[in-house]
Amino acid sequence: MSLLEFLTVLRKRWAYALVPVILGIGGAAGISVLSTPIYQSTADVYLSLPYASSASDLFQGSNYTQKQLASFAALATTPVVLSPVIEKLALNTTPEKLAAQVTPSASNDTVIISLAVADPSAERAAQIADAVASQLGVVVHELSPRNQDGSSAIDVRTVQPAVAAASPSSPKTTRNVGAGALAGLFLGVLLAVARDRFDTRIRVGDTSVDVPTLATIAVDKSAQRKPLLIGEAGRSTRAESFRQLRTNVQFLDVDNPVQILVITSAVAGEGKSTTSANLAIICAETTQRVVLIEADLRRPRVSDYLDLERSVGLTTVLAGQATLDEALQRWGEHGLMVLSSGAVPPNPSELLGSQHMSQLLSDLRARFDLVVIDTPPVLPVTDAAVVAAEADGAMLVVRCGKTKRAQLQRAVQSLRVVDARVLGTVLNMAPSRGIASYQDEYRYLAEPSLTRTSSSGTSAGEVGPTVDAGESAAAASSDAAASSDAAASPDAAASPDAAASPRPAPQSGATPQSGPARGAGPTDPDNGDTAAGGGTTVKKNRRGVRRGG
Repeated sequence: MSLLEFLTVLRKRWAYALVPVILGIGGAAGISVLSTPIYQSTADVYLSLPYASSASDLFQGSNYTQKQLASFAALATTPVVLSPVIEKLALNTTPEKLAAQVTPSASNDTVIISLAVADPSAERAAQIADAVASQLGVVVHELSPRNQDGSSAIDVRTVQPAVAAASPSSPKTTRNVGAGALAGLFLGVLLAVARDRFDTRIRVGDTSVDVPTLATIAVDKSAQRKPLLIGEAGRSTRAESFRQLRTNVQFLDVDNPVQILVITSAVAGEGKSTTSANLAIICAETTQRVVLIEADLRRPRVSDYLDLERSVGLTTVLAGQATLDEALQRWGEHGLMVLSSGAVPPNPSELLGSQHMSQLLSDLRARFDLVVIDTPPVLPVTDAAVVAAEADGAMLVVRCGKTKRAQLQRAVQSLRVVDARVLGTVLNMAPSRGIASYQDEYRYLAEPSLTRTSSSGTSAGEVGPTVDAGESAAAASSDAAASSDAAASPDAAASPDAAASPRPAPQSGATPQSGPARGAGPTDPDNGDTAAGGGTTVKKNRRGVRRGG
C-alpha cells in the first residue's frame, strides 16, 4: 500500500481511527482517576568501617563493604528487619506484604543503600522508610564481623532521612493518557486498514467488476418523499444525472441503438423501480416515443409510484384477456405510455418467457422508440434473465455502500449466461459530496430572457396546465370546432395509437410548452384547468393522468 492509498484509507475510514483513540484516552483517564494514589519516600543509609590503622586497612575494608552491599540491601526485605518495623509502627500487615512495599537499591560505585517505600499515605511511607533504615543498621551490626574489642566491623548510618511526598508517584495521569492515545491510534489505524481491505461493498470509483458505470445518482433526502423527477425535482441534480444516463444509453452504440432496455439489480432494495420510472420520464421529455413496462410481477412498484391502475396490465395482455391498446395508460404531458403489471400470477418466470411475451416485445419495438422494462432482481429469481435474453441490453442498478462485489459479479454472470447484453451499471444513492459540487455553479433552470409571449398572450416556458397540441390548435382556431372537439376529447388524448405515434408540432397560434414534466406534480390543479389562448377547459384526474382503454 502506497502512502497516498494509506492516507486515502484514513480519510475514508477516519472514524475507525478516531474511536479507538477516544476510547484509549478515556480508558486511561478513567483508570488513573479510579486508582488509589500511591506516595513514595526514600531513606539513604551509608555503610563504612569505623576503625582502620592504615590506608591499606581502609582500602581493604572499603572493598569488603562494597562486596557485601547487595547482601545488606537484600536484608531490608526480610522478616528479620520488617517484623520489628511492623511492631514498632503498629502496622496492620505482614512482613510478606510489607516487603512488597519496600524497594532497596545499591550501586556498585558507592556504599549507599537507598530504601524506597510506597504507601497510600505519604506520612506512613516516610515513617516506614526511616524505620526500615534504622532496623537495617541494627541487623547489619549484629551480622557483621567483630573487631578485637568486640565492636561491629561495619558502621551503618542514615545519611538521608525520608520526607513525606507532596504528590503521588502513581498513577501518572499524563503518561497514562498519552500511552492510551498512542495505543488507540495504533489499533485504530489497523482497524481502518483491515476494514478497507475486507470491505467488498461497491462504492464510487470501484472498478473491480468489468462493466462500465453509466451514471452515478447522488443520494437525495427528498427522494424518499418525492421519488419521481417531476415539478421542481425535474430541475435537481438527480434529474441531471438521469439526463446523463439517458445520453450515455443513446450513444452506447449509435449503429445498434438500444430500443428495448431491461433495468434490474442484483438484490432487492437497490432502487431499480424508481430508476426505471425516472429514466422513462426523462427519455419522454425528448421526441422519443417511450413505453414503460412493469415486468416485476412479484413485487410491482412502478404503478404505485405513478399512481396508475394495476388491475389491467402485462399479465392481462399475455393471458389474452385484453389488447395492448386497452392495457396501455398515458402518463404525464410528454406522452409517456405505461403498461402496468396487472394481476400478480403464480408463474411469473414462465409467463415472461412465453411466446406471447416475445410477440408483445416485437409489437412494442415497432410502435415505440424506447421500451423500458422494470424487472425483479437477478439473483433471487430468473425473471430478469429471461426478459433480458429478448432485449437489446440490460442495465444493473447498484446501491452505493450496500451491494457487494460478489453479488454484482454473480448478477452479471447470470445475465451473460443467457447471452444478454450487459450495458453497464447505475450507481445509486452515492454520497452527494463531489457529485453535486457543480450545482452551485449550474442549475437546470429556464432562462428568463428566453421567455416569449405567443399570440394568445401566454408566455413560453410558463408553468401551466397540460394541453395537447390538438387541444391548443382547437383553442386557437374557432372555425374548426368539430375537428378540434375530437382532438381535445379525453378519449382522443388517451388513445394508445395516438400516443404511439410522434406528437404533432403546435400549430400557428398554439401555446408553446416547455418546463418539467407535470403529469404527477403536486402543484397540478385538481380539475377545471383553463388553457390560455381560447378558454378551452381541460379536465384531469387527481394526478393529471390520462388513461387509455
